[in-house]
Amino acid sequence: MENVQMHVGAPGQERPVEIILDEKPVTSPSRRRNGLQIRQLGPADRVEGFETQEVDKKGKKIRTIRDDEEVELHAGERFRTIPNQGGPGGYI
Repeated sequence: MENVQMHVGAPGQERPVEIILDEKPVTSPSRRRNGLQIRQLGPADRVEGFETQEVDKKGKKIRTIRDDEEVELHAGERFRTIPNQGGPGGYI
């Protein structure tokens, strides 16, 4: 039998985590996601032409997460998708 080694991220990175996306709970299969991957956890019609923002409990923007920016997700963190105005993470 052949010994195969797989590259694995830091412990716990591949465990699912529940976050809030557009006021609805969604489960990410991994703790590491980029802006595009976070949007893909929600409705398909809010992926292309949208950007991902991290928000606080009151819905105030904390920051925009670019499509190529990978972040570590934590249980209960809140995100929203908004139409892209050509800024970071956009397709325009």
